[in-house]
Amino acid sequence: MLRHMSDMPAGTIGFEAIGEVEDDDWEDAVEPVLRREIADGHEIRLLYLLGTEARDIDHDAVTADSGFRARHATSFERVAVVSDEDWMRPAVRALSALLPGKAKAFPVHDLPAAKHWLTEGLGASGPH
Repeated sequence: MLRHMSDMPAGTIGFEAIGEVEDDDWEDAVEPVLRREIADGHEIRLLYLLGTEARDIDHDAVTADSGFRARHATSFERVAVVSDEDWMRPAVRALSALLPGKAKAFPVHDLPAAKHWLTEGLGASGPH
């Protein structure tokens, strides 16, 4: 499942993977929040935490996220992926090169740095 994180800085959105994550989890938890933010005219600053509670992330969930981001590419200002998976950093770098906006991967122990990075450049009247 993907749980909405309540301890995010103003102007950012975060989701934490808990247990197994399937495409329905992304569609039910993440997509409605992102659609609402985009409809309200906000640029998205999004964090995914794939920490020790994450067990298995379904390929279809990753595909759903990537497809949504591609369709709404100009709405994403920054995306931070926090994970200790070795393959994640090069994958996020490659995705960042393909889509507008910035994407960056961080190890789990750098979660505070990831949150800070998301807020860089936000004005006092941030988008939320």
